Amino acid sequence: MSVITISREAGSGGTEIAEAVAKELGYKLVDKQTIGKLLGKYGLISFSKVYDNAPAFWDAFDSQKSDQREAMVAMMNKAFRAIAKRGNAVIVGRGGYVVLGGFADVLNVRIQAPLEARAKRLREVLKLADFSAAEKDAKERDRVRSLFMESAYGKKVEPASAFDLVVNTEKVPTEKATALIIELARGLEKASGGAKNLASALEVDAVLADAVTEALSD
Repeated sequence: MSVITISREAGSGGTEIAEAVAKELGYKLVDKQTIGKLLGKYGLISFSKVYDNAPAFWDAFDSQKSDQREAMVAMMNKAFRAIAKRGNAVIVGRGGYVVLGGFADVLNVRIQAPLEARAKRLREVLKLADFSAAEKDAKERDRVRSLFMESAYGKKVEPASAFDLVVNTEKVPTEKATALIIELARGLEKASGGAKNLASALEVDAVLADAVTEALSD
């Protein structure tokens, strides 16, 4: 069993790649909806709303309410760890690579591309009127994700050193990127067999573990 985390820039094709990888490997795709479902059962009802409106959410807290912020991040981290223990999952975004970095049975991937290439892709996918609208959309998505990562994990930037693989989809077609990740994941399953630092050996909350099993069995 292994886990893949995929961090991606808006419009880079990362979500499509994650979906294709999960389908080919028979892994469960863990996206915002999945995490929201888990956290809803575990005490945080409105995760999706929180994430999509990260700046407004964080700004709502003053210094006396920092414990609420920490509680949300702590619950999300517990969910990541419980998912990793179960294995056979592709975690899309949400800073999964931060929580699961360093485990031998976790492959951390970054999908990115220059702004122009991402805006072009978003214009086609979202059927936006012009390039400037697509570029604005990409920048706004980047801003929300960046603010969330900085507030939750103190990460202003996501350095290449944090990942096992970084792919620029302006130069590497999504099909080839997908095939490469699949090849590495299959190799990881074999190579991590005798390792000691395994996510599959994590100790997790029993209630959350049951919720993960239920959510990922759908």
